[in-house]
Amino acid sequence: MNCDQLNKFLPLYLSGELRGQELNDFETHVEGCKSCGNAVAADREQDDALRTAMLEETPDVSAVLERVHDRMTAPWWRRTPRPVFVRTGVLVAMILIVALISLPRLYMHHVQREMALQAVDDHYSDLVLLRHPDWESHPEDVARFLAKEFPQEQDLLRSITPRNSSFEKVRVCNLDGIAYAHFVFKTGREQASVFLRINPEGKSTYEAAHLSNGGHGLEVSGFSSSAMSGMVVGKQGAVATEKIAGQLASTL
Repeated sequence: MNCDQLNKFLPLYLSGELRGQELNDFETHVEGCKSCGNAVAADREQDDALRTAMLEETPDVSAVLERVHDRMTAPWWRRTPRPVFVRTGVLVAMILIVALISLPRLYMHHVQREMALQAVDDHYSDLVLLRHPDWESHPEDVARFLAKEFPQEQDLLRSITPRNSSFEKVRVCNLDGIAYAHFVFKTGREQASVFLRINPEGKSTYEAAHLSNGGHGLEVSGFSSSAMSGMVVGKQGAVATEKIAGQLASTL
């Protein structure tokens, strides 16, 4: 083995991986070549220093290994990531609670909006398109209508007539399968509709709602009291539907 070959095998020699005839040739050359002998000694010293430094900087991982071992040998239910599981369970529970609180309100809001839009369509159909002829307008007929539809209410017509308005006519209409009394009043040069029904078992069935643009240039405002619920429909910007609805909610 010559000097160039020795440099090739030097790393294997220092790591203890050189074997057999190559090891014998390597050591024979080092013994007979002073230059290579000094080079091997210097490299060995440097290699030993590096290995010692690396061993000294190796962190103590015994505690980590012990925890890993305990984790691996523990029953499956103890290996479950409980903090994550608990956090996930709490998050799901919170979502369910919010859903239980919010969904009924969202549904009620949707129902109220659909009812308000139907009231607008009925107002437009009755008073603009004139599709329904079955109105009661004569005092005697109106009195019979009120006695039939609102038997417990005395002087109802006066109570629901908006200020500075006059009664014109009334009929029964159907909004989403629910019967309402559709009262029409003349307020200024415009007509205003008041849709009214008695709450079943005295329970409020319609919370106050307002649509400034319900279509056909009309707006609608809902109202509700302990006894009755309904909506007020009129021309947008010309009939104060919110004000009338507020008066009815406090009067009925």
